Amino acid sequence: MVGTLPERSTEIAAVTRLSDADREQAVALLNDAVADGRLTWQEHGERVELAWSARTRDQLAPSVGDLGPLLRPVRPQRVVATASKIVRRPEPGRRIEARSLFGAVYLDLTEVADGDELHVDASSFGGKVVLTVGPNATVIDEGTAVLAKRKILVRAPETEGGPLIRITGRSTLGHLKVLGRSHRRR
Repeated sequence: MVGTLPERSTEIAAVTRLSDADREQAVALLNDAVADGRLTWQEHGERVELAWSARTRDQLAPSVGDLGPLLRPVRPQRVVATASKIVRRPEPGRRIEARSLFGAVYLDLTEVADGDELHVDASSFGGKVVLTVGPNATVIDEGTAVLAKRKILVRAPETEGGPLIRITGRSTLGHLKVLGRSHRRR
């Protein structure tokens, strides 16, 4: 019957219409596959044409199904404090954007798993961002400071294989502080 919806959720997912971003992600996967030698250039051309003409996930599946999962980009976790204080324990594995505008952001990163790499974009203007990391974490601060301070109060890890916390961002008239688990908040 025309106009009826499929009964099962897998059927609904298969007929879900694709966005341009979905098609672009499929083409990127195909580009990686030809670069890795998993596809010939002829197969690549045919599959790219199919990907761009696909309207549903079901139609897209034959062109990318044997190349691995098509992953959606994960949105970063945003924590913004404007003239206020926010204390959070972010979800592990997702990039973090921490912003402080005349406020304070306290993030507990002690649960980041060994071997994981976490990117934190920590910026402040007239405020502060304070990160607490586990005892085996390696912290790399690649951010900048303008009339501000960025201070890492973490000892080098005693053993390798702990989490890597990579920090970027800009501190202006404020500061960033990274503490080990043994330090107390101030």
